[in-house]
Amino acid sequence: MAAIRWPGPCRFDPQLCIEDYKAENMNGILRLTRNALFTVAMSVAAVGPVLASQSRDSATEVPKTYRTNTGKTIIVSETHPAGRSLSSIEVRTEGFDHNLEEMFEDRDPISDVFVADLDGNGFDEIYIITTSAGSGGYGTVLGFASNKDKSLSMIHFPDIHEGDENFDGYMGHDTFKIENQKLVRMFPIYKKGDTNEKPTGGKRKLIYGLFPGEAVWQLRIEPAKTPDAP
Repeated sequence: MAAIRWPGPCRFDPQLCIEDYKAENMNGILRLTRNALFTVAMSVAAVGPVLASQSRDSATEVPKTYRTNTGKTIIVSETHPAGRSLSSIEVRTEGFDHNLEEMFEDRDPISDVFVADLDGNGFDEIYIITTSAGSGGYGTVLGFASNKDKSLSMIHFPDIHEGDENFDGYMGHDTFKIENQKLVRMFPIYKKGDTNEKPTGGKRKLIYGLFPGEAVWQLRIEPAKTPDAP
């Protein structure tokens, strides 16, 4: 076998050159490892904020499923865009002849949902109660009536008009419930000089019934049978 001819100074100390060669290779491996780790770290730094931003853009609550007395399914979903007090509400159905899939943008957040048959026709409606964020707590109703389970139609919920005696002293803080096959709305009555935290006029109870209209179903306030509660 031919003898190895070491270049330059290695002719005098081959073992030293072997150790230098090993050390140089190890340094090269370490440099490659550091470069790879740096690349991965930069990728995580770039992707991380994007994913976090996407998760903060909107928060979707788990869809809630409601079953009518005839076995039909109504699914309600709510999404809260980041930094906003309003919500997007999706309503979709399953089991109807013509299913609904509708998105309602810029709505107050959902505070309650009721399934009830207010008109007694044997087919449940759904009443989605929404309440404004903040100290007022103004409530409204997003309702849908069944057209004999062929489809759902929106229910008109009347706005509050200036001069309506039903809302004298009204400043929000609504609560809703179903009672005796009626939709009941209650709120405190404010007298002149009352603060938001301390209404002194007692409470008012408004009772809504469901009636067919010319084009849509309507919730209407029925005549009061009892005076305002103290």
